[in-house]
Amino acid sequence: MFGFGRLRFRGVDKNFISDEEHIRDYQSAETIGRVRLGKLCLYYRDLGRKYYVPYEYIDRSFTRISECQPDDSPAYYYYRLILVHGDKEFANLIFNKEEDVDRIHRRLQEIHPEVQVGYVPPADGKYRPKFM
Repeated sequence: MFGFGRLRFRGVDKNFISDEEHIRDYQSAETIGRVRLGKLCLYYRDLGRKYYVPYEYIDRSFTRISECQPDDSPAYYYYRLILVHGDKEFANLIFNKEEDVDRIHRRLQEIHPEVQVGYVPPADGKYRPKFM
């Protein structure tokens, strides 16, 4: 029974919250795709669950572009918003339009200027994607 009951959000610490302040923030947040940018947190949906991430937790965000080419069809691209804390990628959100991801990067910079934008390769030069 999706959609019924009280809103609750899972945090980066794996704990759930359902306080009225976050519910109001979620409901009044700016929506871009499946991401909502509130005053308190960034909210997103993934596999039927709602997650919240305090802006202070996000150190970096960047875009990863993926190509998909079915056997007998032309290739198409999709865009992934990657959120990073420390050196670990903790969110991989897929969008159909690159403009949506760019808007989120801009809004993150406006809301919390400490968030860095752009990919930084690992120090040892080895690419190890967590999400594939």
